[in-house]
Amino acid sequence: MKVEWGDRKSKALTPSSLRCLSYLPTVNLTTGCVHDCIYCYIRGYSQYPGQSAVRVYRNTAQLIARELDRKRNKPLAVYFSPSSDAFMPVKEVLDEAYQVMKLLLDRRIGIQFVTKGKVPEMFLELFAKQPELVAGQVGLCTLDDALNDVIEPNAALASDRLDTLWQLVRIGVTTSLRADPLIHGVTDHDDDLDRLFARVSACGIRHVSASYLFLRPAIVGSFKRNIADPDLLNRIFEPFEQARRSAICGSSSSALSLPAKVRETQLERVQHIAKQHGLTLNICGCKNEDLTSSKCHLTNLTVTAKAAKRPVDQATLW
Repeated sequence: MKVEWGDRKSKALTPSSLRCLSYLPTVNLTTGCVHDCIYCYIRGYSQYPGQSAVRVYRNTAQLIARELDRKRNKPLAVYFSPSSDAFMPVKEVLDEAYQVMKLLLDRRIGIQFVTKGKVPEMFLELFAKQPELVAGQVGLCTLDDALNDVIEPNAALASDRLDTLWQLVRIGVTTSLRADPLIHGVTDHDDDLDRLFARVSACGIRHVSASYLFLRPAIVGSFKRNIADPDLLNRIFEPFEQARRSAICGSSSSALSLPAKVRETQLERVQHIAKQHGLTLNICGCKNEDLTSSKCHLTNLTVTAKAAKRPVDQATLW
């Protein structure tokens, strides 16, 4: 694992072009992520530092404090992190994340995040003081740790992510599951989803967001470099033989997606299984604009706005 420090060349709080994130300022604590998920879109970024490498930005909390002090209206919440993970197992990242999150909560600014890591106890203690200002999603698509070790080699174990879901619910944080990306024919079998949703429901979760894998050139290359099993590679790529290039809503990028009819049929099946366990499924309209205009609840503005007693239209910082 390679960890280095870097300086920002732009503001710490930035807008996102993705519709699901369009109401909140976002912050990346790092460039790169040591979870090394082989399907991650950041592998195609020009500033990607490489496998098992992360560049941590210095003094993020101080920079955000100065940016907030220059603004008349503070944001409802700040989202962590569009292109990294605040809870990767790196001390430098966790220290920066804690400083930034404490700064925001001390100012009654909400924090919202998605993670494939295990949220440490010091963060749970911090969140428990103001759980109404915190909303989180935990990413998990399968309980098969052997498979996760291939596709998400340094992410937390499934059991640790389930424990994080339970702990967040226990302290009153608005929490949901993010099953994204599902890999058709690999992680979306009925029995696998049934077991996953049963365990998630037992943690007290009632909402799940889902979408299927998109293939960009960098991701295709990543799969080929990191998967030695030709049968597994074939099962991943075969459904994309009739794939078409689709735009990511609100973004200038595009990628190969499963045919709309395939995604529609499979997501209806996933929805049915989720419903059997008392889970409401939300489909990401950013990645499936040909199927829906809905949001995947990547952010939970209504919860944060209610806690802050402020209207949603004051959510933006810029």
